[in-house]
Amino acid sequence: MQASSSKGMSSSSSTSSSSSETRGKSKKWVDKSSTEYRVRRERNNIAVRKSRDKAKVRNAETQQKVVELSNENDKLRKRVEQLSRELETLRGIFRQLPESSLVKVMGNCA
Repeated sequence: MQASSSKGMSSSSSTSSSSSETRGKSKKWVDKSSTEYRVRRERNNIAVRKSRDKAKVRNAETQQKVVELSNENDKLRKRVEQLSRELETLRGIFRQLPESSLVKVMGNCA
């Protein structure tokens, strides 16, 4: 009985094999109840799980970095605004100085 069922599987596998050959890879028939198959599947499942977990960790780290950089960016923008206001204030003060004071200040720098 076992031989007849494997023959049936073999003939159906040859038709699926020829269709898979058109895609470029030939698939050989595998006994899914075999220990070797189960071990390979288990190893593959573990590898897939590990790969997905690593991807999740990488994604979480990237998201954290985005948050940190966004916060730093906001701080730097505020600092630029503060310094721009300070510069405008100093320019206003500088414009109000009399010409004679400017000559004295410029003379002291040289």
